[in-house]
Amino acid sequence: MPVENVKSNLIQERPALPADPALQGGSLVKKVGRVSNAADASSGSSYHLCNVPSNGIVDEATDFDVQGWGFAQVVIGTETDTDALLDVTRASGNNQNPFAPGDASHGRTWWEVLGYASDPGGEIALYAHAEAAATAAGEMLFKIAYLTEVK
Repeated sequence: MPVENVKSNLIQERPALPADPALQGGSLVKKVGRVSNAADASSGSSYHLCNVPSNGIVDEATDFDVQGWGFAQVVIGTETDTDALLDVTRASGNNQNPFAPGDASHGRTWWEVLGYASDPGGEIALYAHAEAAATAAGEMLFKIAYLTEVK
């Protein structure tokens, strides 16, 4: 077997560019919010949750408490890609976590996990979407967490 001497993505050789500052001890940002839907909300409704920096590193603390959400399906993504982040039935559990420690999203940016081909720069808007009519008035609690470069 070969002997390996490998460096992580945090260790960079000069003159290469330094590793992403967010990966090297960036600040953890948590956006905590809630969004409500009306009992008569119809399919095609959308709910702007928050904006995230495209180059922010996603964190497993991101969580959606869907117990009181008024739709049978929980669909979260971008304005144009409705299920880029999450598409599950509300019955599958009260708390939905799109990221787990050590999963394929580990160390990835928002633009990567949301399926963009390249970093669009700036902010990306996250939305919840209705694929069918509401079953009741409701409210979804959410926490969006990510690492960002220390400013």
